[in-house]
Amino acid sequence: MHMRSVGCSCAGFPWAIFSWSASPSTRPDQKTKFAVTYVTRPFTRTTCGANHPERRNYRIIWNNLMADPSVVFENAPFIQSTAIFAFANGVGCILSLVGKTQIHVDLLGTGSFCLAALPALFGKGAALSRIKISAAAVTLWSVKLAGFLLFRIIKLGEDKRLSDLFASASGTISFWVFSLMWGVLCSLPHALGSTSSSPGISAVTITGAVVYGIGLIVETTADYHKWMFKANNPGKFCNVGLWSISQHPNWFGNLLIWAGILIMNAPALVDVPAAVAVGENASFFDTVWRYRRLALACLSPAFMLFLFNGQADGSLTTTSELAKSKYGSAEYEDYLARVPKIFPKHF
Repeated sequence: MHMRSVGCSCAGFPWAIFSWSASPSTRPDQKTKFAVTYVTRPFTRTTCGANHPERRNYRIIWNNLMADPSVVFENAPFIQSTAIFAFANGVGCILSLVGKTQIHVDLLGTGSFCLAALPALFGKGAALSRIKISAAAVTLWSVKLAGFLLFRIIKLGEDKRLSDLFASASGTISFWVFSLMWGVLCSLPHALGSTSSSPGISAVTITGAVVYGIGLIVETTADYHKWMFKANNPGKFCNVGLWSISQHPNWFGNLLIWAGILIMNAPALVDVPAAVAVGENASFFDTVWRYRRLALACLSPAFMLFLFNGQADGSLTTTSELAKSKYGSAEYEDYLARVPKIFPKHF
């Protein structure tokens, strides 16, 4: 049995002691029992003793409070999510190798986020509201974006960039391998968050939901502005609406979306060191190690920012080069020099 107590006192105020004890159950199907004691008594020189007969005791006992004083992490949801991404992208790769259509690309690439989030949204084990909110956020974004991209490819017929890439088997395989990596890394805030039994912090969850909502509105509005502009001004580059303050406002919205999902799940990703759980001082390594899952989750917005910057400046893809060859003009060069690549100039 473990016993710990914490005392606090101040002249003129009551003096209190909180103590707790943990009794591990001898049966594997029973939880550890915790007892919490709250003891108060007036603060005087004669009543400081723990055994003074005039003290008042108030005891609250919580039995079967939790199985462990620290948050429980179960890796099964993350493994399941990764397996779904692998399956969806594998199917997409096979279809691209044997078929001529591009309709399935975004449907499986972006739609796989929805498939990976559904178990957390409707599964029996996903009882925490934080996990359900996070899963609903991922599902909504995935369905929205996959639906728009599917509509766009049906209207346009093909994406010239994909046609060139899919011309060879190596290009096709490399695309779907990268799509798998993108899915796993991008979804880390939710996938890792679904492994935690912590309910999180309500205020932080709400804050994350607000950031997510702003990002969803920005991304959707940016796609709408560009689609309507292109419909009325074919062959011209979009420089109206949100595109007047950012060269890629849809990417900025996407960053906000995943930053919001990260914020929702951040408190639940912090572990409690075993030493602290039993009332002892944690070492520096224990303190750092407890943030390992949060650090991994931060790879999501970091990776997306790296990817978007690389596409915007042409260091990773030919997107920038193709845009210059298509829209090359003094007006377009002025637009590139004047408008920020991703983050709006008024942000």
